[in-house]
Amino acid sequence: MRARLALCLALLLAACKGPVPEDFRPVQDSAQGDPRISVSMNRIISGRYRTIAPTCIGQQYVVSNPADIQPAGGLPMRPGQIVEFRNYQPDVPTNVTALSSPAALFSPNLVKPYNVRTETDETYSYWRYQFSRPGVYEYFDTNMGEPGRKVVDSYYGTVSYIGESNAPKAVVCVDAPNCVASAECLAGTAPAGTACCSCVGVCCTLDAHCTSDKTCLRGRCVDRESGE
Repeated sequence: MRARLALCLALLLAACKGPVPEDFRPVQDSAQGDPRISVSMNRIISGRYRTIAPTCIGQQYVVSNPADIQPAGGLPMRPGQIVEFRNYQPDVPTNVTALSSPAALFSPNLVKPYNVRTETDETYSYWRYQFSRPGVYEYFDTNMGEPGRKVVDSYYGTVSYIGESNAPKAVVCVDAPNCVASAECLAGTAPAGTACCSCVGVCCTLDAHCTSDKTCLRGRCVDRESGE
């Protein structure tokens, strides 16, 4: 009997030390270092409570002439740079989550007493994320709307979300250093190994920053027909 108990205990310990499943998504600690920009998840403006607005942070490009794609404004983001997300209502749960992105992006709830700071009479809870890989990071607050289908890991008990969300979404777009912005990259025909820029046709202030089948809506290039 004792031998059987010892074997069970050994198997349990081995399982605990085993590899972490690929879908394991714990919340992430706040990154160390200075942020390139801060983002307000909500704010009191003119006496009204404003929730996250769909914003798009990243390099903009003029793509109206595919033969000559040029950088044109926006805030370029590079791998390794940090964005600080702020909850100006730190008594109300707010977080930052991405359903699909080049790297996992899951913040804790930004509520007191987590990372609380006061500036010019405004108090907020903040979380910093370091963007490790190039690509488009579309994020939202899971405390708003339906955040997609909830999945609970049967072993770890952690929660992740898949599918689409009707919560307002925002974007941080990260380009690799010395990336290439070309018609071939835009068409997906660039030679193998080409480091194409990720942000071409993503962030915008004008329709000229979007491909011909898209329009600029609230800072993001979206499909002219569906608005997605």
